[in-house]
Amino acid sequence: MTSPSPSCEMQTPHAPHNNEEARQVVHRQAELRRLYATTALGQIPRLLGAIDRHPFHQTYGCLDRQFWHYRTIDFASEMYQEGVLPLALVAQHDFPGSRWQGQERLRELVIAGLKFTAKNAHRDGSCDDYYPFERALGSAVFSLAACTEAYRILDLHEPDVLAFFERRAKWLLLNDEAGRLANHHALAALGLRRTAELTGGERFARGACHKVQQVLDWQHAEGWFEEYGGADPGYQTVTIDCLAKYRRLTSSAWLDTPLHRAVSFASHFMHPDDSYGGEYGSRGTYHFYPHGMELLAPTNSTAAALAEGFLRSLSSGTHAWFDDDRLFSHRLGNLLEAYLDWQPSSAASDNSEPETSSSVRLSSPSNSTFLPAAGLWIVDEGPRKTVVSAARGGVFKQVDERGTHTDAGWVLETDQGRVAVSHWHDTTRNIEFTQQTDRASLTVAGPLCWSRHETATPTKQLVFRLGLLLVGRFCRTLIRRLLQRRLITGRRSAPIRFQRRFEWTPATAPGEVGQWKVIDELELLDPRLTVRRLCWGVDHESAYVAASRVYQASVLQPWTDHAEQLESLNHTRRLRLVRSL
Repeated sequence: MTSPSPSCEMQTPHAPHNNEEARQVVHRQAELRRLYATTALGQIPRLLGAIDRHPFHQTYGCLDRQFWHYRTIDFASEMYQEGVLPLALVAQHDFPGSRWQGQERLRELVIAGLKFTAKNAHRDGSCDDYYPFERALGSAVFSLAACTEAYRILDLHEPDVLAFFERRAKWLLLNDEAGRLANHHALAALGLRRTAELTGGERFARGACHKVQQVLDWQHAEGWFEEYGGADPGYQTVTIDCLAKYRRLTSSAWLDTPLHRAVSFASHFMHPDDSYGGEYGSRGTYHFYPHGMELLAPTNSTAAALAEGFLRSLSSGTHAWFDDDRLFSHRLGNLLEAYLDWQPSSAASDNSEPETSSSVRLSSPSNSTFLPAAGLWIVDEGPRKTVVSAARGGVFKQVDERGTHTDAGWVLETDQGRVAVSHWHDTTRNIEFTQQTDRASLTVAGPLCWSRHETATPTKQLVFRLGLLLVGRFCRTLIRRLLQRRLITGRRSAPIRFQRRFEWTPATAPGEVGQWKVIDELELLDPRLTVRRLCWGVDHESAYVAASRVYQASVLQPWTDHAEQLESLNHTRRLRLVRSL
């Protein structure tokens, strides 16, 4: 294995971070570190049950159990193949409570997983995730980043696997995807760089650098990386994780400032109960990838604090649970890597940085920040934190010692069975934020949008598969763009207008919290429209996001049914509700 020249790293889109700031020591709780390992190790038996362990099978090494065992699908999704990384980690390292280190059979299964990944790919190195001939960038980069690291960890010498890494890397250099998903391109940069380290391919190193530059171009001055036109705290941690790993691989000090800015943004969204993220993000995700924070912790006290908070959430159970068959292996390798790179103390910089002109901070006893480009208002009052998303129509989450109160916006159903919601991510809505030293308010207004929840049927699947066989295999980008528009980004306005106004009065005494008032208004613009069901939902998500709608304790909060308001709404065509939080 040879290392490529790092010359492409010389381009510096951001000035280096100033490391001469006042320094402080952040002490970590040693007993919490073990939770990284024990959380992941508890899922290793499940992972070993997901992989085809029969050497005579053509699917030997496949981790998509729906394909090789249940046979309920006609292709193997390569996203599942990232499971080779946690298997390689437990085979190589001695984690507390682990019984897998040094097991030769486990090493064989990792090799089988890598070889199946290579065999399952298309000739050009691409792969599928949700449907045949998809050539999905997402599964390509997730699996490449994991497979190349598994190969390195076990110090393998498999020419056919290396040749596959090169084919996949060449495909990544030549292909993109519809929509801006910064985490995918950060993963692409990491996979390309790891391939360059294994093969000595200089062009892969240059391609990785180009991908990093692209990700940084998609970073807003507020610190967030773009995910389908907005800021999503969950996917923010995925991008931070990849860039931090790339930073370690290449010693690229010019990444310090954008990484610091990204971590500062992420720090707004860890709640007092140590849960993270939620319905207010552009993709509505709750997940947190800790390894990147651990890598940054030695010189970034904010990253150290976020990692420590996540460990506390593993202890208390307030973290998001990615326990379905598709998602459970996503974070296992990351947890194990975080365990390996944990440090007992962190001599970290103060990380104070002048605020950009794009954020508005109240001059009040409490910490209130409005990020207009992200459409997010964060009020951190110590024991209580409130996050409001104007971009998502006033979706909000408030967390304090009593628990979590989440409101993901209006959901209504007409007599014709059509469903309309207020939470579509849309930065073009009418948004007005005002502030004074003793109060602040945020108003968001616009139309509700029609929503539908589609599932597959035999007829739909037949038509879709036939279309893929005849035409779709030759126009992957068009198919993806059409599906994105139908399931993720597309929306149609309903003849229903809403307005949600938040009024916050800060506390006047230390240790107290301020007062919140929320004023909701609805107006039916079509005289023929009649509403038969009306609610404020908690965790509903209309756009398809694979990593959304997982379990977190707050999702069991009851929905608020407004059945008693229906007669008045249908008669007067208007509704106004006022509540205190």
